[in-house]
Amino acid sequence: MKKSDMHLKEYCQRLSDENLKFLVGRLGQRLSGDLAEVLDFMTNVREVDRWLAMAETSIELYDMIDALHASVIKEVEKRSTANTF
Repeated sequence: MKKSDMHLKEYCQRLSDENLKFLVGRLGQRLSGDLAEVLDFMTNVREVDRWLAMAETSIELYDMIDALHASVIKEVEKRSTANTF
């Protein structure tokens, strides 16, 4: 999981502020359709799409989404302390 954590960190660092806000909003509340929008958004990046495809069960997929959410939150906190968000 450490390797995937590093890839998630790099993915989040490459996101624009707008895209990061999109993920924060969708992953934070997880209202109807939010996870589908997040997954659709994330599958546009080939390496992330491959990573998500490795999930063998729905529990693994939700764990991956939770890991993404944690990485997004860390990146938001990093940017907000640097006053770039």
